[in-house]
Amino acid sequence: MFWNLDIGKGVVVYDQISHLPDAFDVAVHIDCLREDMLQIRFGDHLLLDVGWYPSFNEQGRFLLLLVKDQAWEQPLESAKFTDVVTLKQHIAHIARKLASPI
Repeated sequence: MFWNLDIGKGVVVYDQISHLPDAFDVAVHIDCLREDMLQIRFGDHLLLDVGWYPSFNEQGRFLLLLVKDQAWEQPLESAKFTDVVTLKQHIAHIARKLASPI
């Protein structure tokens, strides 16, 4: 379990986000909102990356990228979020999708 989420076989390799509460307030947490906040590895080829863009900016957004083989310019998935709850739901959705047989 990570951040009260079942991320399946995902391995958290970097976490500067799980301290944020569901009732997240940008103004209160602005000092910790930066580009590098979370990385979860799924196997040898997939990486889920989350950051706040632009860093330390109240008008920013969480950006979630799912990249394969370090192809940052061509993510498999990309989404923006303003709230923690929706971000967490999307992370859980991706983890479920990656755990399901094709």
